[in-house]
Amino acid sequence: MRNEKEKLRSANVTIGECQDKIRCLTQQRDYARTHQKIVEIPVEKPVLYEKCEACDRTDYQNAKAKYETQKERLAGQYKAKTVMFQTTLFLLAWYSLTTTLFQAVQSDVLLSDCKSFFHDAASFIQTFIGWTIEVGQSVAQISTKIPNPFIAGMVYWILLILIVGICVAGTGILAILIEIKVIELYREKCWDVITLLMILTSAAVIIYFGEAIKKALSVNLLLLFVLLQGAYVGLRCYLESYLEKRNY
Repeated sequence: MRNEKEKLRSANVTIGECQDKIRCLTQQRDYARTHQKIVEIPVEKPVLYEKCEACDRTDYQNAKAKYETQKERLAGQYKAKTVMFQTTLFLLAWYSLTTTLFQAVQSDVLLSDCKSFFHDAASFIQTFIGWTIEVGQSVAQISTKIPNPFIAGMVYWILLILIVGICVAGTGILAILIEIKVIELYREKCWDVITLLMILTSAAVIIYFGEAIKKALSVNLLLLFVLLQGAYVGLRCYLESYLEKRNY
């Protein structure tokens, strides 16, 4: 009976010690949860061709240096060839243009058509300005209804200058905008070797065969050249838009 009591007492002591340990561990856990601290730990990241820490990556560095050297050398060669090609193209264009212009100066038919073209253009501008002045004068006649002659004269000239200025300035601005748009379109769609060949070929045909063209067609040669360029630009833009729609 005594031994059983001693065993029971020792068992109770053991249970109490375990409970104390559990309580202590629970308190430590709760303290750790409420007093956490973030610590950064450095991590080694492997790089390309790095097999181990003892590797000095000599082969990789040599291959990279060789690649960079070859890249710079090829880039230099490409740039030099590009400059040479552009220089050759410029010299060819300059030679073709100068010889064509020299031949054009010696062509009496072409010179006559050039004078006629610019004379007609000047006549058109003069006619347009005269028509604008007439319209301005017609509109300015409203000032005659004013009884005061001085005020009527001022209103007349103000209306005339205003209408003529608006018409002339508006027409000039519209012409400049159209010219800028055509130049941008020409540079974006048609600025290449094919266009250069087209210009030189059409100019050479008109200059060298101008007399035969005049006999067959009663048309101004300079105007014919401009119409050919306009038709070429329109056809080129149409073909490019047609191919873009079909993803060529």
